[in-house]
Amino acid sequence: MPWAERRLRRWARQLGRSAATQIGAGLHQLFGRRARGALGVLLYHRIAAPVRGLPAPLYNVVPRRFRQQIQGILARGYQAWPLGKVLDFHEAGRTIPEKIFVVTFDDGYGNVYQNAWPILKELQVPATIFLTTGWLDRGGPFPFDVWGMRYRDRLPPVAYRPLSTAECQELLASGLIEFGSHTHSHADFRGRPEEFLQDLHASVAVLRERFGIGKMAFAFPFGYEYRRTFGEELALAARRDGVRCSLSATAELVRVGSDPFDWGRFGVEPTETAAHLAGKLDGWFGLFRDVWVRLSRSGAVPSRNANGRLVGTGRERVGL
Repeated sequence: MPWAERRLRRWARQLGRSAATQIGAGLHQLFGRRARGALGVLLYHRIAAPVRGLPAPLYNVVPRRFRQQIQGILARGYQAWPLGKVLDFHEAGRTIPEKIFVVTFDDGYGNVYQNAWPILKELQVPATIFLTTGWLDRGGPFPFDVWGMRYRDRLPPVAYRPLSTAECQELLASGLIEFGSHTHSHADFRGRPEEFLQDLHASVAVLRERFGIGKMAFAFPFGYEYRRTFGEELALAARRDGVRCSLSATAELVRVGSDPFDWGRFGVEPTETAAHLAGKLDGWFGLFRDVWVRLSRSGAVPSRNANGRLVGTGRERVGL
């Protein structure tokens, strides 16, 4: 795919997400909850304060915003459940109440312990941390953390370092935090399902031996790509290793009764408010994101082609 076309597609997706988020928040204020028989899983990564003079890291929500988001969702009548409880209800065929949401963190940054954990403890909100187990107790940045690798000499270690075993044990002992697997290496396993299975097995072994965790949840790194390309193949591999689910980063609600090896999550953006997140949890975001995608594909939404010409004006079609 040409570079310009890739940029165009990415721009359309980003604009679509932004529009859907804004519209969804407004409709939530007007009409309340749209989704029935569904729950939402929120996806965070890093919870760190900004560093003066440096660009903001990707996938980061500052602690103050994180508190506002979680408090705001709770104030709207939502209840936070552990992912394990949701899976227990699903496996037993029990009804999950309306307005349930789940908080998850990917990778296992030390700042989740430092900055998110005090807020979760104060608000009594459970969460699941999906650990990249091969990097526990490492002092340096994750190799996939481009921001941390680039600016590590100008950052406090808590901005980039992984969790330690001692921190994980304290979190686990609290009863509010669960751990799941996010693979051992965080490698890109597209086209390598057998290597993926070996890596997942190593991660599961660490969680069982070091923390005494039995059957556990799993979330893919690069989760959206896996699901879109060959998620079924990797999900089958995950089932073979005995995990309870395989979560992607596809931004959609979890439908009660659906296959937990095909559940998505809503990635939380650094500028989103509780109203934006409520629009996602209430089902409005998904509705308007899907509308935007259909309009983009039909050419009804104007955009620019690889030559910089405006297309989608009614005469042209562009496949996004």
